[in-house]
Amino acid sequence: EVVPLEHRALVAYLQERGIPAHIAKANCNEAHYSVNDKSYFAVAFENVSGGWELRNRYFKSCRGRKDISYLSWARDGPSAECAVFEGFIDYLSALTLDIISGADAIILNSVVNVNKAVPYLKGYTSINCYLDNDTAGRTALTELTAIYGSTVIDRSILYSEFNDLNEYLTNQSFTKNT
Repeated sequence: EVVPLEHRALVAYLQERGIPAHIAKANCNEAHYSVNDKSYFAVAFENVSGGWELRNRYFKSCRGRKDISYLSWARDGPSAECAVFEGFIDYLSALTLDIISGADAIILNSVVNVNKAVPYLKGYTSINCYLDNDTAGRTALTELTAIYGSTVIDRSILYSEFNDLNEYLTNQSFTKNT
């Protein structure tokens, strides 16, 4: 069952990751499911195939078909810019940092899905990649650059001292609170 995000433990988990409750609740849901007759719950983020990326403090998985998530901000067609993220926590981090205002977004939900994102990226004048600073993130960036050339902009310089945008955010949050 998928319901609006309300569970205190899930909201607290996202807040520990630097995501404010209002951003979490506006962009995520809550999934209740069972495995081997045991009940569980997780933050749920929908993908384009109707599957759900599931996260909680102890669990990271997908329910249904694994796919990308695509979010368009414009009502009358795509915007000129698209931001690309590996996972939805990084997307929520970008919203928290207010660095992608007005841009459409693609969340790969795994770098193995980079080819699934390719058709969605056609027509953008700017593709801002907020991928992880690891081998998988660099490989995904290289694949997108090979297809879209200078339209692809590596934005990981913002968080070059960290593995990903969420790690950068949580370190910024910690700095602000001390």
